[in-house]
Amino acid sequence: MAIDLSVARRLDALATTHPSVLTTTRWDAPWWKLLPKRWGNVMHAMCSYMGMFPASLPRYFIEQFSAPGDIVVDPFAGRGTTPLEACLAGRVGIGFDLNPLASLLTRAKTDPPSLSDALERVREMERTYVRSGVSDRAPPEIAMLYDGRRTMPQLLHMRETLDLHERTDAMLLASLTGILHGNHARDPRKSRCLSISMPNTFSMAPGYIRRFARAKKLRKYPFDAFERLRSRLEHLYTDGITDVRGRGVQSDALDISRHLAPGSVKLVVTSPPYLNVVRYGKFNWIRLWLLGESVDRVDGSLKGHLDLSLQVEKTDRQLGLSDRLNYRRYCEFLRLSLVECARVLRDDGLCVVTIGDVETNQHDRRLGLEVWNDIAADVPLTHVTTIDDWIDTSIKVSRIWGETKGRATKVDRVLVLRKKSMPSPNFADPRALVERLRALDAAPPDIDVEDTAA
Repeated sequence: MAIDLSVARRLDALATTHPSVLTTTRWDAPWWKLLPKRWGNVMHAMCSYMGMFPASLPRYFIEQFSAPGDIVVDPFAGRGTTPLEACLAGRVGIGFDLNPLASLLTRAKTDPPSLSDALERVREMERTYVRSGVSDRAPPEIAMLYDGRRTMPQLLHMRETLDLHERTDAMLLASLTGILHGNHARDPRKSRCLSISMPNTFSMAPGYIRRFARAKKLRKYPFDAFERLRSRLEHLYTDGITDVRGRGVQSDALDISRHLAPGSVKLVVTSPPYLNVVRYGKFNWIRLWLLGESVDRVDGSLKGHLDLSLQVEKTDRQLGLSDRLNYRRYCEFLRLSLVECARVLRDDGLCVVTIGDVETNQHDRRLGLEVWNDIAADVPLTHVTTIDDWIDTSIKVSRIWGETKGRATKVDRVLVLRKKSMPSPNFADPRALVERLRALDAAPPDIDVEDTAA
């Protein structure tokens, strides 16, 4: 079959780690890497989030092993990549996550209001806005980030007005999280964020921000929060919205069978977190303030699965997972998660789990393979294959800590597990699927360029 030149170049690059792609059309290779790195609907860029996989990965498995109308689930949904891609493909995408920010993003993307409804809600807030003092309505750690004459009072009005549980308000709040902080453009007036200039990917510690802002004499610009939100919404709707509605549920991955009927799910595509590595609450404290959430509560719930009493330690010390007790607990957590997935999977269902290798100065660990070998006998799923996905470490968020703070994952191991019968792929030649997806969608014009620490 004829292949576009850009795809052909990516095929050559893929062949350096997977030579078989030049001579075979087997489905179990990382064919999604033939798509542009930033391929996907603009909605994916709503808000940056640590630990996300590219939209092309879940879409590949969704297209290959499910049909329109099927239920596709991610029990560790993060910013909702898998559920959104499922809905865009005509499936019912459902994402679970204990993090309230993650569940909000998934809900907004998979069940969005119309753009006209969202913009009308912004106008309504504008009409009811009466400028008032900040005083004790915002903690000093938040107030130091925004202009106190215009931006901060407007943000407070939005925070106090919007209802997280209302569909349209959820979209506005989710969209706000993506512009709450970020780097300024050379001309600050053209920046999309509302804060002083700082990383967008995650929230730096308050003390660090205070010292850096003072040292660099960072200016608080009087950005119009209403106008910035309006512009953000118009951009996010550029590619349109999904016709099929999904769900974002704030719930434990070990509890998904309470929300889904046994044997109802065709496909699970997920990437479990490294336990004790990323404190999602700590790194999103500014966004959690907007949602009225406590950082300690969020991180406490994320580390407290089944009262395993896991201790959160420094990121660079935990990347190795060298403590055997922590490793055993990690195995137990994943075992219970996969057992829960098996309960809701159809007999012809698949579970696709992505786990990155862990590299430290002392050793490398093929964590996904090690864990599966240790828990396979106690999981009612059968291993079909493992796809090695070599990744460009230069673009990973974890690089923001520098070369000495642990090592960015070089290989993601994509474990494909079946329930009972192995379904046949929908595309005998994966390159035909790649061409189809490439024609369906282009890379979003507004990409999240990974920030570097100041």
